Amino acid sequence: MIRIALCTNDGKSISDGHFAHAKRYVIYDYDERTGNLNYVETRDNPLGNVADIDDPEAMHNAISDLGIPMHGVEKYEWLHRNMLNDVNVVIASGACPLSHSYFTSMDVQLVFVEPGTQIDSILDYLRKMPNEQQRTDERVD
Repeated sequence: MIRIALCTNDGKSISDGHFAHAKRYVIYDYDERTGNLNYVETRDNPLGNVADIDDPEAMHNAISDLGIPMHGVEKYEWLHRNMLNDVNVVIASGACPLSHSYFTSMDVQLVFVEPGTQIDSILDYLRKMPNEQQRTDERVD
């Protein structure tokens, strides 16, 4: 079983920009053998309401208001520990090198798609993957 987080602002499509600043994560469990997907939950991301900018005043206010580190590896440690600790795959439209390095070091795979990609399209693709693999295996035999 693989746990997947889809990064979204509207619950329907992949959000534009850094995955750490998506307003929510839609979580699914995926069985790669059968293609079955089970909705787990939607998690509201406190960082989704904070601008992804290096503005010292904005960062200070966010740290004061939310108690969340807003820069450096500490930000991604917080995000992993508090929002994505049980996730194996994050599907997003973007990430910075530091977040990519940190999450992959924690055995979380980051998969990038175009911003605005419909979540239903991604789920349909995942459901079809085992059947496509089975057909490929049959052709090889």
